[in-house]
Amino acid sequence: MEYQSNGTTLQSDDGVNTTVIDWDEFRKSARVGDTIREPSRTLRIYDKVYELTASGQHFVVHIYAQ
Repeated sequence: MEYQSNGTTLQSDDGVNTTVIDWDEFRKSARVGDTIREPSRTLRIYDKVYELTASGQHFVVHIYAQ
């Protein structure tokens, strides 16, 4: 999947349909190997890590791209 960055929202561009999603939805749907295209650069997601919060009730999702 390819994402295009526009300010604080991300768009999933699959050719015909464009869907605007928020950061929380992006963290859920982003997968290793996906591409993030910004006006000045293109990044590829190389790792996605889930970390349990201190309370043990929630997860933090870290997305690593280069």
